[in-house]
Amino acid sequence: MDTSSFGEFIRSYFLWRDPMIVGAVSGAICGFLGVYVVLRRIVFVGAMLSQVSSFGVALAFYLQGFSALSLFQSLIDPFALSLVMTGAAALFFALNRVFFRISQEGVIGFGYLLASGIVVIIADRITHEAHDIADILFGSAVVVDPKEVYIVPAVAIVAILIHWIFFKDFIFVSFDPETARLFKYPVRILNTVLLLTVGVVIAVTTRALGALPVFALAVLPPLTALFLTERLTLVFIFSIMIGILSAVFGYFFSFVLSLPTGASITTCASLFFLLGTGWQGIRRLV
Repeated sequence: MDTSSFGEFIRSYFLWRDPMIVGAVSGAICGFLGVYVVLRRIVFVGAMLSQVSSFGVALAFYLQGFSALSLFQSLIDPFALSLVMTGAAALFFALNRVFFRISQEGVIGFGYLLASGIVVIIADRITHEAHDIADILFGSAVVVDPKEVYIVPAVAIVAILIHWIFFKDFIFVSFDPETARLFKYPVRILNTVLLLTVGVVIAVTTRALGALPVFALAVLPPLTALFLTERLTLVFIFSIMIGILSAVFGYFFSFVLSLPTGASITTCASLFFLLGTGWQGIRRLV
């Protein structure tokens, strides 16, 4: 990358401003909630929910193509349908411990594969919204709905407020549920609220960025932060910072080098992860 490319990037401020804002906010909130996802060892719940969100958006585009549903097309909103389906999936996972003798990992894998397969099938049958489906799956460097600039930060603020109010409760029921039950904590309700916030954030950010980068931002920054420190408060702070940097650098290189946005963000998050593992290796040697 030469100086002329950087100069072009600066001159194109009006193109990348909104995606950069949405990406940075998404990286921050996904990095924050991802700490719970990683420490509770439900990493692939994030993958499943992001795919369910993609399925909701793709299904909305598909249903809008039916003339028989023309009267309801204004009600079939991709954002709303993805939000409802992701929230329902999060509720189902939170409220059910036993899935017909199938392990939670098996149910998560089933949900992820089913949603992924249906998204591919629907995308193959949709022509007039094919570019939208591609953006959902992989992200877009310069195409962000103006509404996302307000929706994503608003949802992030609400999620942060909920977690600020119930922070100690979420930590307690997440890492010592048996003791929490002894102290009469509403463990199931708190777990449901926690997973609902994760589901809603994933639905909103997936619609804005795509399934691949959202999954990366929810997993890699927390893992990197855990390599850098063992203090839980610092893990949250570092994860937020790494999420922001991954999204910002990912968008920057995607815009300047004409790379797929989702892959660029994921690669940047992966590089931070490698740096984190290297730092931990150096600490052990010292």
